[in-house]
Amino acid sequence: MKTNVDKYKWFLALVLLVLITPVHIAGIDKFATLDEPWWVISGSNYYYALTHQDFEHTIYDYHPAVTTTWVVAAGMVSYFPSYRGLGQGYFDVRKPLFENFMREQGKDALPLVRNSRLIQVGLLIVLALLSFFLLQMLVDEMAAFLAVVLAMNAPFFLGISRLVNHEGMLAMFVLVGLLGMQVYLNKDRKLIYLFVSGAAFGLAQLTKSSSIVLLALIVLILFVELFKQNAESLTFKIWSAVKIFVIWFAVAIFVYVLLWPGMWVAPGKMLYEVFGNAFSYAFQGARLDVTRELQPSSFNIVAGVGGITQYINRWITSSTVISWLGLIFIPLIFVSKDKSLTPAPMRSTIAYLIIVAALFIVLFGMVQGRDSAYYILSSFLSLDMVAGIGWAVALFWAKKRWAVLRLKRADIHTIALLVLIVFQLGSSLLYYPYYFTYKNPFVKQGGVHGYGEGLDQAAGYLAKKGNAKDLRVIAYAARGCFSYFFPGKSDLLKIGFYEDGLPYVEEIQNADYLVLYPIRQNTKADGVELMRVLQNVSPEHTIFIDEIEYARIYNVADLPEDIYNILLRE
Repeated sequence: MKTNVDKYKWFLALVLLVLITPVHIAGIDKFATLDEPWWVISGSNYYYALTHQDFEHTIYDYHPAVTTTWVVAAGMVSYFPSYRGLGQGYFDVRKPLFENFMREQGKDALPLVRNSRLIQVGLLIVLALLSFFLLQMLVDEMAAFLAVVLAMNAPFFLGISRLVNHEGMLAMFVLVGLLGMQVYLNKDRKLIYLFVSGAAFGLAQLTKSSSIVLLALIVLILFVELFKQNAESLTFKIWSAVKIFVIWFAVAIFVYVLLWPGMWVAPGKMLYEVFGNAFSYAFQGARLDVTRELQPSSFNIVAGVGGITQYINRWITSSTVISWLGLIFIPLIFVSKDKSLTPAPMRSTIAYLIIVAALFIVLFGMVQGRDSAYYILSSFLSLDMVAGIGWAVALFWAKKRWAVLRLKRADIHTIALLVLIVFQLGSSLLYYPYYFTYKNPFVKQGGVHGYGEGLDQAAGYLAKKGNAKDLRVIAYAARGCFSYFFPGKSDLLKIGFYEDGLPYVEEIQNADYLVLYPIRQNTKADGVELMRVLQNVSPEHTIFIDEIEYARIYNVADLPEDIYNILLRE
């Protein structure tokens, strides 16, 4: 009997692979986003530092993004391993020198991006399988299967997790950390589950310092354990909780130090850069090298409440109807008297997943200078997991009571599962390859737009010109988003870089083409004046995505001379 159960789990795991792998890798190199050039260069610098044993140069930001830079370093090993021995040193993440160097060596940045993304996706798929095996011990095989499939294929998570950034790995490490502890406390007291949870927290901290919320959650879980009714004394429970926490935290520290060479040579510097800058951003909206000191008194709670509301709205607009409706069933799970259908580990796991989602929304809602929806990707993942469990329980309940259209109950159950999965996948595929631009059809506004998508199409249009390699293009967000896909010379439109005068006007005049990005420039200071001056000038070509104007391509030779005079006067 146990053999059949094990075969069923492995069968579901295989189906899970089939359902999540293709959509995560299809078109993975179709475009690049605003943040990716930063982390591609950081990861290349990381690879260079590792191979030269210059471990103090393995920190680049407060995140600390060590897992991300490991991923890019692995991508560099697979694509350009000799990069380590060319003596080029370290590149500034804000300048185009890295791309120029790559092209001089006969290499392009895009294959490096592709390989890095594939390596990261492979890691996320492994974590998804691990999450399934842990979750099925707490709920049930089919509920765990549905939860992971719906969460991994949700448009927003799918879109963001395929990019070279920290958010997808952060969300999955936090999830595994929670599930590992839940399994250890509720199902099987084998140390392996405690080690998995602790290691996941260590990896989460190496990814992004905001994963500190998992530490708070683990403390809460162990505190709740003290109030469980059993024969053990309170003193014994407290000692047990302390021992569990010490082991868990020790494993996290071990992983943190082991995988970050910077901690081997300068732990004080590394921790200061990570946590000092993280708190400076939280309270003051900028790094310590800008603010000079930490001043918590500048923190504005009123503004934070508005930020929380904003993030809740981001989740509503970028989540599918499947996710919305799945959450409706959750209150029924907590009031159900059928404990065989809703066991205690299921209810506590749901509660903690909801708490994770709330903690990330509160954290990023309260901090200053952070308003992008992808910062709460853990909230999206957690709530999609909860929705999947809600749907599974609702279908199990219906299966026990109803038979419709003379079909067997199992048939209806299977059909319903397939409909849910197909609907979730379909919601994503409609937005291929820019999955993160998904907008729930029942809201008027929403979705994440202007993250670099569409600039690849503008580059593709110009790349088709016969003399493309000889062209010079001035483009908004040229680095990566445009330059990875254009064989000629591409320079950044430097609006907002100068305090006096308009030197970018001369740069435009010396270019062959000008690419603007109205999806962002119409609403931001960096270029709104240029957009206004050009409003009556017809572009050579316009890029539309889902009927939204993204990019305008102007032939500089066709621009009226008077627009330069207008810009210079203003």
